[in-house]
Amino acid sequence: MPYELHRGSIVAFASREMNGKVRTGIIVMDSRDWMLVAVNLYKEEGRLWYSDPLPDDIVLFEANENETLWGLQYYLDCYCINDEKYQNMHPLIAFIERECIERTSEYYSGVCFFQDMLSKAPILVDESNWKPLKENASHCILQDSGLQYDRFRIEYYCFLIGVLMIAMSEPDRYLRAGKIEVFSKNWGHFSWMYGIGLGRVLGSGLNNITAVINMACQNSRKQYLHLYLPLVENFIDKILSYKYDKREKLQEAIQKAREIEAREKQSTDLDDLYKVLFPKCSLDAFSSSRPAASVAQMQQMIEDKERKISALEDRLSTTVNDFNRRYDALLHSFEAAAKASVSFDQIRDGLSNLSRSTAEDVLAKLSITLADNPVFMRELPKLMDFVKNNDKPTEVHNHFAKESNCQVFNGNVTR
Repeated sequence: MPYELHRGSIVAFASREMNGKVRTGIIVMDSRDWMLVAVNLYKEEGRLWYSDPLPDDIVLFEANENETLWGLQYYLDCYCINDEKYQNMHPLIAFIERECIERTSEYYSGVCFFQDMLSKAPILVDESNWKPLKENASHCILQDSGLQYDRFRIEYYCFLIGVLMIAMSEPDRYLRAGKIEVFSKNWGHFSWMYGIGLGRVLGSGLNNITAVINMACQNSRKQYLHLYLPLVENFIDKILSYKYDKREKLQEAIQKAREIEAREKQSTDLDDLYKVLFPKCSLDAFSSSRPAASVAQMQQMIEDKERKISALEDRLSTTVNDFNRRYDALLHSFEAAAKASVSFDQIRDGLSNLSRSTAEDVLAKLSITLADNPVFMRELPKLMDFVKNNDKPTEVHNHFAKESNCQVFNGNVTR
């Protein structure tokens, strides 16, 4: 097995019987070495057995997605059949309530199980029930945040609410699953943020929010101060109402955090999820006064400018190449006309369709390539005088927009 078994683990198994037949199935664990239920994948009699120790002669391997969902659904169903207290509850609400009572001292294992179960809520629950379930979980938080406050219960309700908010904001199921995975992996950050919003400490054993902010200024958490601080600033009255924090001490912690935020590079990889989970605080978190937002905006502006420059360079390169091809076609037309002894008037008319600078350039090139043509050289001074006195501001590309249709003479020389 790639990981240690714990309460709620769902694994696949294989065992070889005496006749050599390989039998496979799914196990839902009740603890590290005790099975809640096992089911084989053959539908003969006796395919389910309950509450047994894990056999020694069994091979375990990681369950696939369908096997995991079957195990989680079975686990949920267990809460609604034996205890009247949970029968009228939504299965996921019953799961949280019962597991918080029965949770073991192994905190990490408990967290793993909760995250495994609740992160699958969008699959286990019909989409039409996502919003009612979120409202149900919010109501449970309001009920439990007073004297009946239970840190573990509140934390898992917050996790469920976060998963449902992500699901409701992302219609693509693959993108949704990816975002929920990021949310779960970064629950260490988000649990603290939810706690700040509730005015209670979640996700740690710290005594108050002042201690939370001081701790957030250390290690990797200081990269996310631009997310922590707007929550503290928006919910400071709620935090102080519980009397665990002193205003002066909390404000000192906030000021210290602001100074660290200003000089520490902030990480923006959780910004998109933050917008979904804490929409009322996201404007403060990403305002121009926040260093992280400023850095991110600056980087975005630089990237946008680089893309525009690259696009302009590509267009310029294409335009220059196109211009050169058309200019060569134009020059060829004049050379052919001069060699064919086209009249001075026709060549002059062709030059009159060009801007003065282009016409002068054409004559300069022709004076080199047709230096041995006495007819052209005899007419050249007249043509130069004509060009000097012709200030017609005609752009060359307007007169040979398409190389295949380039015509500068009314005579026989065309291209």
